[in-house]
Amino acid sequence: MTAARERPGDRPLPTRPYVLPRGRYDELFETSAALLALVRRAVLALGPTWPERLVALGADPADHPPYSGLESTETDCCTMLATGEFVVGETGPRLVALDAGTSLDSAADVAVFTSAVQGQAGGTLFAHDPRAARADALADLCTRRGLPRSVALVGPGFAPDDAHDLRQRGFTTDLLDHDRLPGALGRPGRPRYALGLLSSTRPAADKERARLRDAQRAGLLLLPPLSGSLLADRRALALVSEGLPWMTHGERSLVERRLPWTRLALAGRTWWHGTEQELPGLLLAQRERFVLKRAVAGAGPLVAGHETDEPTWTAAVRRAFRDADSVVQEYVRPAPAPLALSARLFADRPGGCRARYPLAGVSRRAAPSAAPRCR
Repeated sequence: MTAARERPGDRPLPTRPYVLPRGRYDELFETSAALLALVRRAVLALGPTWPERLVALGADPADHPPYSGLESTETDCCTMLATGEFVVGETGPRLVALDAGTSLDSAADVAVFTSAVQGQAGGTLFAHDPRAARADALADLCTRRGLPRSVALVGPGFAPDDAHDLRQRGFTTDLLDHDRLPGALGRPGRPRYALGLLSSTRPAADKERARLRDAQRAGLLLLPPLSGSLLADRRALALVSEGLPWMTHGERSLVERRLPWTRLALAGRTWWHGTEQELPGLLLAQRERFVLKRAVAGAGPLVAGHETDEPTWTAAVRRAFRDADSVVQEYVRPAPAPLALSARLFADRPGGCRARYPLAGVSRRAAPSAAPRCR
């Protein structure tokens, strides 16, 4: 017999902002930036070009946006946006995923909530403004590359407030959908906009992919590029978790403290808490200790051993090792008050944070959220 699971109405939903001491708040962004730098270096070491790195990582080109063909641009822009996904466990926050290169879309929800709470608190609370961080990151990129401050916001994820905010910060900006993109580019080699921000890096239709490729050929710098999504591939995080020869003692210590044990779901022996184990056998013997994730976020369901019966877990493990498209991660048991934090970076600039309160009986997508602050 198992205990009844908590239902959504069993206790009040948290509606106030989550307040952190300033040091803890800053640590989320510092940890995200440090681990992002390690992942970037690990991926760059896989090969001399981005297509070769994609192959070396075992990633499928179909899972990534169209490649620009510009090596220096891809390398320069691969960390334009990243979000460190944390679960607060008994030993503090642990980064369970690094979401890089997904989109640069609307930041208004977090920003508006931030402003409202700060106003109610009389200025005693601090939080980073994602709109300012995004604009500063884009402005620096334009300066470095000698580009005009002109931006096309491409896709349905953007709102008029995004365009207004960027105009207020000195950018020429328009909202475009994929259908309007070809006609808005201007002459080949001299696009009307210097930058194109994507609200989705995985266009659903082939015609949308074709239009993005045409935009790249016309000279539009699309952000985020393929390189950013490759850093988000969970196989890259597994490389850092396992440890690489060039990592310093301090970097290894950071990984041990803040990154759960993560490995590629490939047959072979691995080190697990000081012992050498056959990985498939370890997962089958201790299923409650592990979570299976597809390497590409959104490509398939997350399977948690502690929430799954033995036959289902065994089938998931066999599938993962057969298809070689997944990673396994040690399960981070949440602290008594479950809390998940997402710290967003724009070109390594802190750009706001979101808190989620995952309740038993409530789907991960439906869990309430608020933007955390610091004192």
